[in-house]
Order: sequence, then structure tokens, then C-alpha cells
Amino acid sequence: MSDGAMKVYGRLAMVIAALVVLVVLDRLFTGPLALVSGLSEVTLTQWVVGALCLAITLMLARIIKREIIHGWLERRSAKEVPPLIGSLVSGLVIFVGICLILAFVFQRDVTALVATGGASLMILGIALRDVMLALFTGILLNVEKPFRVGDSVRINDRLSGKVERITWRTTVLQTGANETVYVPNLQLSSATILNQAQPDLRSKRTIELTIDYDTSVDSAERILYAATLAAAGVTHVSPPSVYARKLTPDGVLYEVSFTIGNYGEAKKAEHAVLKSILQCMRDADISLSSPGRERTRIANRSLDVFHLVQQVRLFRGLPQELCHRISDVLTEHHFPAGAEIVRAGERRHSLFIVGEGMARRTASDREGANVELHRFIATECFGRKALFACQPHNATVTAETAVLIYEFDRRAFARLIGETPELIGTFATALAHLAWRETYQRSADEEPAPEVIDRLINLYRGQIEANYSLRTEPTPLAAE
Repeated sequence: MSDGAMKVYGRLAMVIAALVVLVVLDRLFTGPLALVSGLSEVTLTQWVVGALCLAITLMLARIIKREIIHGWLERRSAKEVPPLIGSLVSGLVIFVGICLILAFVFQRDVTALVATGGASLMILGIALRDVMLALFTGILLNVEKPFRVGDSVRINDRLSGKVERITWRTTVLQTGANETVYVPNLQLSSATILNQAQPDLRSKRTIELTIDYDTSVDSAERILYAATLAAAGVTHVSPPSVYARKLTPDGVLYEVSFTIGNYGEAKKAEHAVLKSILQCMRDADISLSSPGRERTRIANRSLDVFHLVQQVRLFRGLPQELCHRISDVLTEHHFPAGAEIVRAGERRHSLFIVGEGMARRTASDREGANVELHRFIATECFGRKALFACQPHNATVTAETAVLIYEFDRRAFARLIGETPELIGTFATALAHLAWRETYQRSADEEPAPEVIDRLINLYRGQIEANYSLRTEPTPLAAE
């Protein structure tokens, strides 16, 4: 309690104590005061009692406002109560107290005053109807606590988000799109609210997919069940379930249900399960069905790798036949987060292409501290100098997340140019254009001057021919 509040309470207490003394010692004071003022002793007694009741009323109004409304209620709800509520309640207590004093102490008829006050309260209530309803709903939300800060809720099956804070007028949600939404508490009074955090954090997820009739139900159930269990990073609270739900014109509709331990990871879990299902269906050569269309065959991994090669900046614009040949000789590697893909100074003459996930390249500065140089995401590659110029890697590359890496090694490259020597010029041209754009920060639409690009092409052609002489066998990797 502040010093100012203590002073006010002290003054009111002194006034009340003085008036109590006057009331107790009525005859000792009212007689002399009546002679001096010319008023009757009864009238003076009424005024003293009325003043005492008014002081008690003011003390009671202040206690209710400061100690109950802005004290206990704020501590109970852990929210600041708007000053309007305290002022309205305090004013109502004072009004009721004055009416009681006039009726019982001064024996006055307060019907007109009560009617006037009631009409005023009615007008005030109509004017502040929405505000008062919102405040009352906010009180209920903070006292009953149908949801808490941090819970994920869905309102009327239209708005979903995480509760950031609850005030007396609004509830603040943060949606999955990282948008902040202020929902008036007045709307929540009649809304259907689904609290996904109660009774606990478990969440049941459902995925539906239609599989061609060529696949037996037993095979589909077995593959879908195994794929759901094998989804990376998903913790299942209970075993998943697979049901054949409906026979459609396009195939059998299957429902895959699984329960995760934390609703906050629902999207990640669904992504991992879908990814695992598609991979298992691809491996088993199972078809998906599309409404009104021919059945959709899950693309095989070789087609995925071919499209990945086409998206790598170094290989963009190369003939499709060459991209197919490159994709056929790539070696697939999986690295967990934190694993070292290649070490600085390592003589591993390979180009690495990121297929999934993220990798980080770091190098040591003069003081020996690691400095991050670049992050690699899907379709990006590293190790050009290591493959084409046979130089050691000049930095360490580490998996920042679980990554899928495709390696284009020296043997595969030597075999390609051994079969088609003209590819030396093709790769030298691609390297020259990429180096020119990276050096001068040029866009893909700009073309370099002929003398500049010819000099770069000759440089890279010389490097490839010097390290991949067609007259000798390439150096075995084990000797490097």
C-alpha cells in the first residue's frame, strides 16, 4: 500500500473516530452546540450520525475500490482491472450509502432520488452496454479460466491461434501465420471455443488419401501403418490406426489416424508422416488416385534427382540428356544435424548438392575462431574447386539440420568426360558463366563481354584437362 493511500485511510479513520466520540458523548456536546447554533438537539444528533455514516460509507467505498477491485481481484486474475470498473463500483456504494443515510437517519423519502438514480444508471448502462458486457466477460474469462495464456484455441471453427494475453476487454491471439488478432471478449461470450491444450497437450491427427484399386487393402494398410510409425521426429502417444473408409470411383479412401504428444508440433508431425508415406509408396510402386483423372503414379527417386540437378545453378541450361547422365551417377548420403560433411583441408575431390535440409560452411579466422561463411539450402552446391580443379576443400561444411546430400565424385566425372570428351568445354563454359555472375554480382539476363568469358572458359578448360587427362587413369580416391 502506498504512502498516499495510508494518509487517506488515516484521515478518514481520524474523522470516523472523532464522530464516534461525538455520538457517544451526545449530551455533552449537542446541548452547548444547540444553544450556540439555535438548532435543536435532535437535528444536531442527526447531522452528527449522518456525518459518521457518510465517513464510514466513504471508507467502505475506498476499501472496495482499492483493496478488492484493484487489489484482490487483480491478484486473483493476474490482470490489471480498468479504472472504470473501480470508479463505477465506488460511485454505486456512495450512492447507496447516501440513500440509506437520508432514509434512516434524516427520515426523508428517497423514492424520487432512487428513481432518478435508477434512471441515470439505466441510461449509463445503455450507453456503456457493450463495454460493460465485454468487461463482465473478461472478468469471467479471468476467473473461470476456460483457457490460459499459451493455450492453442479454435474459435467457432474459423479462427485458430495461441493465446498471448487476456485483458478485460480483448483476448489476444497469435495465429500460425504469425499474425496478432485482437478478439473482443463480447464475441467470446457466445462463441464456441475449443481449447486444444485441455485436458492435456495430446492431439489426434488424421490424414486421408485415395489409393488405386490395383493395391490390395492388406498391402495398403501394412505400408501406411509402417510409414506412419517410421516418420522421422514424430513421437506417437499410441499406435496409429489405418482404416479403409470408402470405395470411390477413383480408388479406396484410406484414413490414417495418429496421436502426437504435443499439439504445437502438429504441422511438423503431419509433414513428416506425409513424407514417410510418400517415400514408402514410392518404394512399393503404389499409385495414388486423383478425382476425375487417371491414376497418379508416385514419382521415383531418379526423377526427383533429375529435377534437382536441373535446378542447381551450375547445371542450369545444360541439355536434359546431360542432366540425366549426371543424376544417374550421383551418390546419396544422409547426415544428421551437427554431422560433418567435409572438413577444411580434406582432399575429397567431389561436388556436393544439397537435396533436403540445410548445411553451414565455416572457416577459421586468424585468431582461430570459427566464422560462418555461408548457408546452403536445397538445390545449392559446394566443392566446385575440389571437383574440377582437384584442390582441397577450403572450409568445413556441417549439417545444420538433417540433410540429404548428393555427391558428384571424381570417378563419376572422369567417366563422363571419358565417354564424351566434348563435355569438358560444356562444363568449362558453365563454370565460367557462374564465376562471372558471382564475381560481378550479375543477373542471369546479362551477358559478359566475349573476351572476358573466353578467358574464363580457357582457364577452367585448362584446369579440367590438367587434372583429368584422358590419356591416364584417374587417381583412385583411396590414394588421395
